[in-house]
Amino acid sequence: MEPYDCDHDDLNNAILCVWKEARGDGYAAMNAVAHVIFNRIVTQGFASTLHEVNYGKNQFSSMSISSDPEYNLAAPSVTDREHASYLAATNIVNAVAAGTDSDPTNGALYYANLKESTSGWFFRQVVNDPVNHPLRATVGSRCFTRKREVVYAHFSR
Repeated sequence: MEPYDCDHDDLNNAILCVWKEARGDGYAAMNAVAHVIFNRIVTQGFASTLHEVNYGKNQFSSMSISSDPEYNLAAPSVTDREHASYLAATNIVNAVAAGTDSDPTNGALYYANLKESTSGWFFRQVVNDPVNHPLRATVGSRCFTRKREVVYAHFSR
């Protein structure tokens, strides 16, 4: 994987995005979300800069939609119990940006938390269609795909 060219502020915003989007699901989920962010930068049809991906319309709700409960959440202080997970997000984003971490999502561009997601655009049920199944990875309660629409062969919400 090639390293990404990004400035310090954009990296800090990516760290905050990863932490806000997946901190409750642990290291593996934060790592996968970080890869989705950087996968979008190099994919035609998405913004080409880290800043635009982090803050773009319909990209990451915790960074761009004021009604999202995570929107106003700031990076935790050193004394906050969440600080350890924020440090983990920092290490993850730095490794992905440096190109030294393999992608557990296999190039995914989208994801949903299957336990909490209510977004209608993400879910469509198709029975026994393994040929067109776009699922790239499942990490904890998150499902990762390259297509905007996830097709489930053997899964019901």
